[in-house]
Amino acid sequence: MNISLRTYRLIIPLLLPLAALYLLWRARKQPDYLKHWSERYATGHFPAKRPGSFRIWIHAVSVGETNATRPLVTAILKRWPECDILLTHMTPTGRDAGKKIVALAPERIRQCFLPYDAAYAVRKFYREVQPDVGIIMETEVWPMLLAVGRELQIPLMLANARLSEKSFNQAMKFPRLMTEAMGQFSVVCAQAPSDAKRLQAMGARDITITGSLKFDIQPPAQALAKARQWKPYFKRPVVLLASTRDGEEAPLIEAIRASGRTTDVCYLLVPRHPQRFAEVEELLKKSGLSFVKRSTLSEPGELGSETVVLGDSMGEMFFYCALADVTIMGGSFGPFGCQNVIEPASVGVPVIVGESTFNFSEVVHHGLEKGAIVQVQDAEKAIAAALDWLDHPQELQSRRARAEEFAKAYVGATDRTMQVLEQLCRKK
Repeated sequence: MNISLRTYRLIIPLLLPLAALYLLWRARKQPDYLKHWSERYATGHFPAKRPGSFRIWIHAVSVGETNATRPLVTAILKRWPECDILLTHMTPTGRDAGKKIVALAPERIRQCFLPYDAAYAVRKFYREVQPDVGIIMETEVWPMLLAVGRELQIPLMLANARLSEKSFNQAMKFPRLMTEAMGQFSVVCAQAPSDAKRLQAMGARDITITGSLKFDIQPPAQALAKARQWKPYFKRPVVLLASTRDGEEAPLIEAIRASGRTTDVCYLLVPRHPQRFAEVEELLKKSGLSFVKRSTLSEPGELGSETVVLGDSMGEMFFYCALADVTIMGGSFGPFGCQNVIEPASVGVPVIVGESTFNFSEVVHHGLEKGAIVQVQDAEKAIAAALDWLDHPQELQSRRARAEEFAKAYVGATDRTMQVLEQLCRKK
């Protein structure tokens, strides 16, 4: 469908009522979707720039993208003491994650939702926030936002950019609109050569391969210290089922039950999205497995002999990773493309993935070569592989060392991205 930007501009306002229905639907499970509509529809006001400051605006749609901004925000704060930062999001969970970024320098970082991509809303956003430079994280391409930014001569960077073959094919169903939008970016920082190739085919210019900012996130010392405090209370090896998605928990729970290993191993099950905590809790109840919710444990001594700990908390992924002996990575056992395998690897925990890894295809490939990652066909084989590692301590120790070494090879994206950003700011 060859939609032009002009046609898109006319269609978007007609779709805004549907966006309201979508927010109401999402609010059934996540009431925070009812908040801050004045920002989404640009009927209120956006955070003004500090007088005399240089403002860098960073858009990170949800949790993963927001967490990935931490090393970049830290570097910006250090490099430009006179600069202030505006952090925007599209989801409540992204906004909640962003509060921890704001806490790095609350006097210099502001936060709000990005308005929907209607011309009137986008123009009001730019007029009130007055960014000097804009950074869009990963794959957020809003045609009107980019077109108006370019019209106002605001340099725009697509940072930490990744584009899977699947996403590329979906985007190119609207080739004219997507190529026109992608061409509005002044510079693009791609995660990998394969991403750069697809981004170029979609119309991106001035592409630099910088790696992934997600891999530059250092495990917080507080999370590691907490894990060291809690680990002795488990008294059993821990298998982490990390960032699981809809449809993945049921077969994993069944594989645990069928394995018969429900007393000598603890399984830490952490759904990716908080709105699904209750749903996964119901699955555990129906399975007959004993379990306890993380939210009910204020002290490690409260942990009993339950087979499963349901990780129903936010912002504790590094804590969970550091507790684990083995990680089974969610998102790879359904059509989701896998979640971030570097997080557990960075704390020396080897990873088992399923067949769906398109979001991290090159990273997983390197992890397989290094022996830090093993790929299996389904949930049953994942649980079997994890238990096999636990039954062979020397093999597991070797895998742990390989995982840590593998993760170290992926640092440096922040420095490379900052070099590109500095050049962009000089042009401003």
